Amino acid sequence: MPVKKKRASKAVSVAPVELIVRRGALRRFDKLKQATAELPVKLTWDRRVNDGRGTVKPGQRDPGYADRRGAPPYTWDAADFLVVGKPSAERRRRPKR
Repeated sequence: MPVKKKRASKAVSVAPVELIVRRGALRRFDKLKQATAELPVKLTWDRRVNDGRGTVKPGQRDPGYADRRGAPPYTWDAADFLVVGKPSAERRRRPKR
């Protein structure tokens, strides 16, 4: 009976998942860093200093209104982190026209 050779498996390129940890959640950041050391995960801090909602003069529309579509995800309030599907560098790219 002939011996079958194993085909070399192609390395699957998995896009890393981005986790954004709430500012000041030091223990959460440390735990996630340890738990995801061997996984394709990009761990970053939330860089926002404030809410970003400045005062709007009467009669003017808030320019960031469309960006704030609703309440933050459950994990942001309960576990101090947010799971983002694509890394931020890929989200920022504009499609070619």
